[in-house]
Amino acid sequence: MQANELLEGNRMKISTSGETSERSPAETAWFALLGIAFVLAGLGLFYGLAVDSMQMISVALITIFVLFAVSMGILIRSEPIRSRENAVIAICVFVAMALYLGLSVFTALPFAVLVGVLFVVGVIVPGLVLQYGVTNAE
Repeated sequence: MQANELLEGNRMKISTSGETSERSPAETAWFALLGIAFVLAGLGLFYGLAVDSMQMISVALITIFVLFAVSMGILIRSEPIRSRENAVIAICVFVAMALYLGLSVFTALPFAVLVGVLFVVGVIVPGLVLQYGVTNAE
């Protein structure tokens, strides 16, 4: 996939495979910063897992949780992706992360149980809902 970028006035016209999006250089910079923040949060999570620091893992997950909420706000506001699948996945991932953070802070559950809750609510539940849930066609 090739992206052609043409600077037109104060807006940058980005076309990829026939689709065109106009964003200002400032918007593009904010998206780049958001991506860098996600990478840094992921590195923090990796570091926390490597040194077995639950405090570092919690900070990284809270950061990812906030970045995810910001990203979903941007997507809902600016992109036409309001489909059932995207809504189900976004809600389940958001709930899974909130459950994980809440359970890790307020309970003494083992790490394996916390990760299990995260996996079930964030991966299994959306798959089941999308596979077996009621659709608009029915």
